[in-house]
Amino acid sequence: MKNSQNDVETLGIKKLSNTEMEFMDVIWAHPEGITSEEIYARFPQALGTKSTILHRIAGKGLVDVVRSGKHHLYVPKITKETYISSFFMEKMKKEFSITSFEGMVAAFCGRTKLKPEEKDRVQQLLEELKNE
Repeated sequence: MKNSQNDVETLGIKKLSNTEMEFMDVIWAHPEGITSEEIYARFPQALGTKSTILHRIAGKGLVDVVRSGKHHLYVPKITKETYISSFFMEKMKKEFSITSFEGMVAAFCGRTKLKPEEKDRVQQLLEELKNE
């Protein structure tokens, strides 16, 4: 499974609809892959609708599809966290011209820049999170 921001851009991933996101949540819960039959059993839509939804998800570059007998195995290409963060960062850039983590933290503090001691504290918090 790929996990970097560049992977998202390289794959040309497009935003999922709410229904596609529900299907993708099931796929993300099975990083080793899940068959179409298993996915179909979890949703009430007509078979053709479910098939179309999975086809659209594949077309958006989020899964590898491997034929397995009569069915297909859907394996996520990226994590849910990577997917969400890619759209979050894109929105931050477009809406607020924020291009860095420091800029995001500063914006949440109501400023455009952080003071040196604030930068140090944020770095310390990040290190603590990394070590958990």
